[in-house]
Amino acid sequence: MKEMLEHKVCFVVGLYGEEVNGGAEKHCMMLAEKVAENGYDVEVLTSTFDDYTSFKPYYQIGESIINNVLVRRFESSPYDNKTYKKAYKNSKYGRIFRRLLYRLNLLGLIVKKWPVWQLAREKEEKWLKSNGLYSPDLIDYVYKNQHMYKAIIMISYPCPNFYFITKVVPKKTILIPTAHDEGNFFRPYLTDVFTKVSHIAFNTAVEQTLCKNIFGKDMSPSSILAVGLDIVPPISSEILREKFNLPNRYILYFGRIAKEKIGDLLKWFLHYKTITPDPVKLVLTGGLFMEKIQHPDIIYTGFVHEAEKTALIKSATLIVNPSNRESLSLLLLEAMALGKPVLVNGKSEVLKQHCIDSNFASQYYLSKTDFIQKLSKMLSTTIDQKELERKTMDYVETNYSWSLISKRFDLLLKQLK
Repeated sequence: MKEMLEHKVCFVVGLYGEEVNGGAEKHCMMLAEKVAENGYDVEVLTSTFDDYTSFKPYYQIGESIINNVLVRRFESSPYDNKTYKKAYKNSKYGRIFRRLLYRLNLLGLIVKKWPVWQLAREKEEKWLKSNGLYSPDLIDYVYKNQHMYKAIIMISYPCPNFYFITKVVPKKTILIPTAHDEGNFFRPYLTDVFTKVSHIAFNTAVEQTLCKNIFGKDMSPSSILAVGLDIVPPISSEILREKFNLPNRYILYFGRIAKEKIGDLLKWFLHYKTITPDPVKLVLTGGLFMEKIQHPDIIYTGFVHEAEKTALIKSATLIVNPSNRESLSLLLLEAMALGKPVLVNGKSEVLKQHCIDSNFASQYYLSKTDFIQKLSKMLSTTIDQKELERKTMDYVETNYSWSLISKRFDLLLKQLK
């Protein structure tokens, strides 16, 4: 029985499924499936939703098997957008105050004496319970069945259930926060989560340093775990171009098409098109969560399967990641694993560090002018493809191979009390 327990783990995540867009959600699926492949008994506890906006059930409540992983889906509390927005507004002063202290370089000094903050706690709990993902049934299941698992691994800190799970089962919880510098990351309730969980598994050293600066010396023990990559073989380029009516030259973005992820990409790209005769187009792949811009130089593919995505990356002239909110960036790593040049937002310290650590196999920009200049240069310069592939593939293999990640995971579970 004890031996079985040592190899049984569950992952808790907001959304889970083949149809789900999002880096953290894909991260969870990749890690869960690899851990199961390595001999662990794996379960995933999640919602019935396939997106974070409508909170309309897409999957059935109950159990299903996805790629040898048992998935348990739970009902969430009824969601009302007006109630959520009101609770968000009423609870925001705690995060505003903490973020201000951080920007003034004072937060680190204060958390040395007061690591856990109760500021606005009652209002924050009300806000968490108004979130569409909040599930008393899931939280209750974890509490009653905690003895079944060696570890309860929670992925992506914004999920409201994590705060309540940490309160009832702190000793078995491992948090993979996928954290970045944004407003809600300074919520006072997170001081409970980041100091009470048994362990925090970060994606990068940049993310780890950010969290140490915010939560101080009382932050839970931590390490770098990250995730490996499995690249699905591509469909043929002929089938790909026919299906999506692709041009010969295109820039590719893949992931959630949402304002917080793509920022000014569309506006800046269209400006670039006004100052150059280059026929290059922009291809956007993934779920659409913002107003669609109709333009002959912008192509929306919608949701694509992994084999199609691989083909899209391989056929692209350039990959772009305009997000300033990254804890790892599977987009960047998948493109690099396929030997492609990538242009990223340097305001994300994680993306910037990837460029530096890979000896600038990828490039970053810091402003609109910088974006236009780098884009123009990367599109017009003849690339030594073999040298680029050597640099990008070596970087991914050295830092994100599954053999490395699996060893880290095994060690982490062995150390868990």
